[in-house]
Amino acid sequence: MTFSVKSRRGIILFLVSIVIAMLAVGSLSLLALLTTEYEAAIFRGDEIQAGQLVQSGMEFLGQTLGSSESSSISETEWSNSFDSSGSFYFSQQISAEQSRFHRLYDNPVQFCGVEVVPGHWDRPSRGAGRFTVFSPRIEQDKLKGIRFGLVNESTRLHLGTVLEWETELAGQGSHALLKLPGMTPTMADSILDWIDADKTHRSSGAELDYYERIGVAYRPRNALPATLEELLLVRDVTRSLLFGTDEKFFYGADMNDLQRFQPEIDWQNDLLFQPREGVETINSMDSTEFSETNIPASFFDDLTGTNIETENGTVLPWCFLLTTLSAEKLVDPTGNAKIFLNDSNLEFLGEQLRGKLDEESCQFILAWRRNNGLIDDPVDLLDAVIEEKENEKELKSKSPFSLENSVGEEKFLTLLDVASVSSEIVVSGRINVNEAPQIVLETVPELDKQTVLQIVNRRGVPGEKRQGKYRHLIWLLSEKIVDKAMMKKLSKRLTTGGDVYRAQIIGFFDGQGTVNRAEVVIDATVKPPRPVFTKNLSSL
Repeated sequence: MTFSVKSRRGIILFLVSIVIAMLAVGSLSLLALLTTEYEAAIFRGDEIQAGQLVQSGMEFLGQTLGSSESSSISETEWSNSFDSSGSFYFSQQISAEQSRFHRLYDNPVQFCGVEVVPGHWDRPSRGAGRFTVFSPRIEQDKLKGIRFGLVNESTRLHLGTVLEWETELAGQGSHALLKLPGMTPTMADSILDWIDADKTHRSSGAELDYYERIGVAYRPRNALPATLEELLLVRDVTRSLLFGTDEKFFYGADMNDLQRFQPEIDWQNDLLFQPREGVETINSMDSTEFSETNIPASFFDDLTGTNIETENGTVLPWCFLLTTLSAEKLVDPTGNAKIFLNDSNLEFLGEQLRGKLDEESCQFILAWRRNNGLIDDPVDLLDAVIEEKENEKELKSKSPFSLENSVGEEKFLTLLDVASVSSEIVVSGRINVNEAPQIVLETVPELDKQTVLQIVNRRGVPGEKRQGKYRHLIWLLSEKIVDKAMMKKLSKRLTTGGDVYRAQIIGFFDGQGTVNRAEVVIDATVKPPRPVFTKNLSSL
């Protein structure tokens, strides 16, 4: 078959058109691929930078916890810390001179929306890079949403302490664990078997033979768990008991939390309430101030249900009641080690005391040491009388320390500020009596429910700056909640301090929804403070 010249030209044009079309389609495909790769690279870069914002938050917490409590700053200096736009920058917030403004419990000014990267830097459309620090708000042993601050790990029951109590008296540790909601004798004994060093199981417990029998690929640690999550491996322990029903770890946060803490927040860009594409939104609030808010309705479903249900009602899950990390420094207000009252060198002890206490107090402490030996507990010095012989004459010395008058009480509080009967610098496992939930206080062997209720009713609001007698455990004695004998026992169990803190940190940008979130624990018993636990929650 032969084709005319005109036909051949038509075929050639047709083939050229096909080639051009294929090249165009290929070019468009390549362009789409390159665009997708570019957007993916940008998105990944934003994710990495959001992670760095979280790291900035961790560094900020370290700087905050490591700053000197004795520093001060005038109101003028405080106001000068803000720039002309009213922003309070990250580099300014970590100044040690501003440490007296570091309210750790609930401080949205300090911990919410801290700017790290200015909005005009790099990509203006992305907005400023910030981080927010938040923790669960617990009131009357119920989870009430979030607050902008840190959790003192000493408000929780240390599993190592439980084992110590069990060693002191058989059954004492398991009895403490049974105070926790939903705990059974089998779970309590199995937890103790998991953390004790021996391989002998308790009556209701579980050791290696049990786990081999059920065919699991692990064995008891026979030591303190590395994290609380490890308890999920223990016989009969369930996730709902340990963590409740909050799968996203947002502590049941809702709009009321942010309305209470941040009345002037830009809700459109708030990190917790970013609008999501393709979901129904809420456009009306109780206050007209929030009428323009665009919040996904499904968000509230995601954040509710943290508490767990038992026969006795809704209670806190164990993750808010247990810890493996609590510790505190035994230091004076300047950050130096406390004077060791039982030092064998009395001359050296006297020199140290005279630098901190008045002469009458120093002389009485030295007289006690000469006549009575070691001081078992500073409480022994209260209202004590010492009889000494000098030149065949009997002399009586009355203690300057007393809770019956303001002068004697202040002298005793000063003694507790600067001195201790322990030579240790760091102590682990004592429970903070001023902030611990009632359930945790009820686990202490010496405390019955009635005594705990008196403590809870008189200690005030958790997170308040503790002044006067409340800065030391002795307020339990001065308030006549306990007697001296009980006070000496409780001093080994309780504290008003704690230097290990937990919080969640979210890194985010004002102009888009890329976020990074982590739970961290910062140990401030060392210098500088360092993170000892990090859990990435970004996937949630």
